[in-house]
Amino acid sequence: MMVTSPSRSRNVMVVVDPTPQSAAALQYALSHALVEQDKLILFYIENPSSWKNALATFIRKSSNSSSSAPNSISEGAFSTDADFLDQMRRACEVAQPKINVKIEKTDMDGKDKASVILSKSKDLRIDLIIIGQKRSLSSAILG
Repeated sequence: MMVTSPSRSRNVMVVVDPTPQSAAALQYALSHALVEQDKLILFYIENPSSWKNALATFIRKSSNSSSSAPNSISEGAFSTDADFLDQMRRACEVAQPKINVKIEKTDMDGKDKASVILSKSKDLRIDLIIIGQKRSLSSAILG
């Protein structure tokens, strides 16, 4: 499917962390939301207390999966040896070489995650925000 490009470039933010939901959100952005002149911002909110636990869980689940497509961003896309943000950037550059990819990091500073995302989106003049969603099987089936 060919997407018609807008008259100006857009700033598209994908909120990322080392989870399958973020990988799915990024894959959606690359295949459905971005056009050539857009700027992609991978936005990571650091939470020092939960980062190592989430990454360890993610890697454990990834190593148990039996198959993964080599050119897609999937649960097994991130290794323990490299920073997941750099790996996400490289995957973006392979999938969409003409897209300008930037990484933004911030910490929560005692605020809730939604406030941090909205504040940063205003600062960066974001046109589109894409966030992964964790859904249970029953809610996915029932809508």
